[in-house]
Amino acid sequence: MWLPSLYLGPNWIRHDGQAQVVEGQVRTISKSSLFLGGTAAAGSSVSGPVPAGGPAQVSGLTSILRFSDAIFEPLAARQVLDSRRAGIQTATNDALLGVAESYLDLQRAAGTLAIAREAATNAEALASLTASYARSGAGLEADHRRAAAERERQRKNVELAVGELEAASAELVLRTRLDPRLVVAPVEPPEAVLRIVPEGCPIDELIVVGLRSRPELAEAQALVQATLTRLRQAKLRPFIPSLAFRYSGGGFGGGANGFFGDFASRSDADVNLYWEIQNLGFADRAITKQRAAQQRTANLELLKLQDRVASEVVLAEKGRIAAARRMKRAGQALPEAQESLALNLTSIRRGAGLPGATRPIEVLQPIQALAQARTDYLDAVLDHNRWQFRLYRALGRPPGLAPISIGTDSTLEPD
Repeated sequence: MWLPSLYLGPNWIRHDGQAQVVEGQVRTISKSSLFLGGTAAAGSSVSGPVPAGGPAQVSGLTSILRFSDAIFEPLAARQVLDSRRAGIQTATNDALLGVAESYLDLQRAAGTLAIAREAATNAEALASLTASYARSGAGLEADHRRAAAERERQRKNVELAVGELEAASAELVLRTRLDPRLVVAPVEPPEAVLRIVPEGCPIDELIVVGLRSRPELAEAQALVQATLTRLRQAKLRPFIPSLAFRYSGGGFGGGANGFFGDFASRSDADVNLYWEIQNLGFADRAITKQRAAQQRTANLELLKLQDRVASEVVLAEKGRIAAARRMKRAGQALPEAQESLALNLTSIRRGAGLPGATRPIEVLQPIQALAQARTDYLDAVLDHNRWQFRLYRALGRPPGLAPISIGTDSTLEPD
């Protein structure tokens, strides 16, 4: 910044009308001049046309048009605008994923409440059976007390599940900007299985879809193009001229000593086309290096983002596959738990003390096992659905996917 800047180019001046000569008299003069050469000035730029002689400017403002800015800045601005538009789509995708996961949390709370109510009903039935057997002497009072304790525990679980449902509802209402006083509930059954992305797609194809459709990549690519535009601007700026022009017009008068008169019209035009070499070219070189570094940084950010997109697609697909396997195993275990509870209840109804009869208290474990089996299946289904949404978001919500399908296994509905 200690070095001067050079301004090279022609300067044309035109004057018509009144002008004051050195002695003070005002005369009518029409003249023009042309300057060919250069000017050295301290600082980073000139504030007006390069001086070339002629009458002093009495009024008017100077306009400087830098052609390099006029050419490249709109291009860079449009690319930044494209980046911001892609950023809106990114924010939309993130918001939709957040709403989907909040809805799945609500599904989990609703399913947990249904499981807790079923377990509480089964525990209530067991407590009634053990009480009946205890009164008749066919069973132990201790068994009844234990069943009653389990009944109270399951009732407490129902209350906890109600609280979790209300909390999940409040979070979903917040995300969707509904009336905060509302309590919402899911329409689909808690164990509804969502299929958004077709199964069986090769992982390589999914990665390609993600790299083509993710708005984050479009945002980063637009920023790379903006840095390239500004780099070209920095390289070409010393070779592209700028235009400085000034015009003033009005009345002008004066005279020698204290005389003040001889008013008449006057107009002045001053036009300068110049090439600027900032700080003997060192500043131009530094700006070019800075823009080149910004462009390399944007490229590296794009490469890093591409790696992250590919990783998110792979993670979501692997998570979906693992959840599908767990869902299948949990679905196979659930009928066994249902059958175990049914067989134990049948055995109890044969009557205590008879050969092959089951002690009423022994039904406690099948009740707990059924509740756990339902919980395992619910967790597996909701994890599968969550990974479906995450994969859909990782792919950038590409168009052309099959509509969302919802399926349930009716054999897994609570009795």
